[in-house]
Amino acid sequence: MRRVGLVVAGVVVLGLAVALWFIFTSGPGGGAAPSDGSSASAAPSRGPVPGATPTTGSEVLPPTNEVEPDRLPPRTPSTPRVAPPLPESASKVGGLVDGYPREIVGPSPDSSVLDSSIATEGDRMQVTLTARTDATPEEVARHFEASWTALGLHGTSQGAGTTTTLAYTGAYESMTLAFSASTGTGTVYMIYSVFRTK
Repeated sequence: MRRVGLVVAGVVVLGLAVALWFIFTSGPGGGAAPSDGSSASAAPSRGPVPGATPTTGSEVLPPTNEVEPDRLPPRTPSTPRVAPPLPESASKVGGLVDGYPREIVGPSPDSSVLDSSIATEGDRMQVTLTARTDATPEEVARHFEASWTALGLHGTSQGAGTTTTLAYTGAYESMTLAFSASTGTGTVYMIYSVFRTK
């Protein structure tokens, strides 16, 4: 009987040892760890517990309609500076032809208009002006630089004196100022412009 008791006790101890071995070597889900050494996939995590205290980075902030201070405001769409119907093609000596856009490319103060012209085709209008003044080329150039810049146009200036050339453009227009060679009778300048209605 003593030998039987020892055998039974040995079987019980062996069973406990095997059970403990399975408990400590099994994965998070209760199964054995993969034989290739890779870790078992983690069980899906549940959402936040109701009433839990939020921690840093645990909240998603709602969208805001405030404009960031370093971001440019939206651009206002440009509109044509001349509107249809465009005037008929024509030219005039000694003055401005009918329909000439004086507010945009009119002569500088105290200028005498030698000739002007308009040529239209479809939605385009080409405008030319030749004028004479006692002002210097630098003064004439400054006048048109200030005038065209005030209209929101962007331009460049090249050269100096009678070789100065201004070129200004917008979304629907472009204009160029140039000077003719000195003739001893004041400053003669020319303006060439192109306008579109769309």
